Amino acid sequence: MKNIPYYELNHDKADSVEFFRANNSDTKPHFHRCIEILYITGGSVACRVNEESFSCEKDEIMFVHKCGVHSLVPTPHYADFVIIIGPRYSSDFASIFQTKTLPAHLADKAFNRTLLPHFKALNRQKNAPDLVKKGYINIIIGSLLDHYERKPVTPTPNIGTIVAALNYIDDHYREPLSLERLSAVFGYNKYYFSRLFNTYIGESLNGYINAVRVRNLVSEAKKMENPNLSELVFAHGFDSMTTFYRNFSKYYDRPPTEVFQER
Repeated sequence: MKNIPYYELNHDKADSVEFFRANNSDTKPHFHRCIEILYITGGSVACRVNEESFSCEKDEIMFVHKCGVHSLVPTPHYADFVIIIGPRYSSDFASIFQTKTLPAHLADKAFNRTLLPHFKALNRQKNAPDLVKKGYINIIIGSLLDHYERKPVTPTPNIGTIVAALNYIDDHYREPLSLERLSAVFGYNKYYFSRLFNTYIGESLNGYINAVRVRNLVSEAKKMENPNLSELVFAHGFDSMTTFYRNFSKYYDRPPTEVFQER
C-alpha cells in the first residue's frame, strides 16, 4: 500500500506508557502526539523520521519527537525495545521539548549501552507502579538530553486542528465527506484548510479520506470468510465501484480478491 502517513489515535487516547519488545516490524509511516524511543537490540532496520532516513543497528536508538512521521523496514531482521510515552508521563521534560529535541538517530553505541539496563528493568516490571515507570523514563530521557546535542523543534502551530480532523475522519469515513464539510466543522476557509492539511499530511484531504476507507475496507474484508465486495465498498463511504477501484489501484497492484486472501 502507498505510504501515506496515518495518525495513531490509540496511543494518544491511552495517554500511558507502552513498553514492549518487537521483532521485524515492517511499520508504515504514522505519527502520534507521544514521544517514541526504539533501542535496537539486534540486527538492523531502515528508519525514516520525517525527512531523515538512516539505518539503526544493535545498540543504536531511534528517537521520535511528538508528531514526527516515522516508519521502519527490517534489513532484513531486527529486534528492539519500544517505549511510547504519553503526555501525562512526559510532564517532567515537556517544557524542554517545546523548543528543542534530540536527533532522530542516536548512534553512540557505548553510551547507549549504559542505558540498556533501564530498558531491561522496564521490560521486567511492566506492571510496576506508575511512579516506578516514570522514574526509569526520566533516567533514560535525562541521560539522552545530557549526552546528545539538542536540535531546534520544527514548529507545529496547527497540529491540534489536524489531529482533530484526522479523528473526525476516523469516526466518519463511512459517511459522505468533503473539503467543504470538514472546513466548516473546524471553522476554516476551505482553501486555507486544504493547504494546511496537505502541508502536515503530504496528501490531499480527499486522498487521505479514501486511503482510510481503503485501509479499513481491506482490514474488514480479511476477517470475513466470503467478503461481498460491493457491500463493503458502499458501507465504507465510496459512492461508486469506479471510485473504489480508482483509489484501490493507487495502493495495490493486485485485484481485491487476492489482497483479501492475505492473512
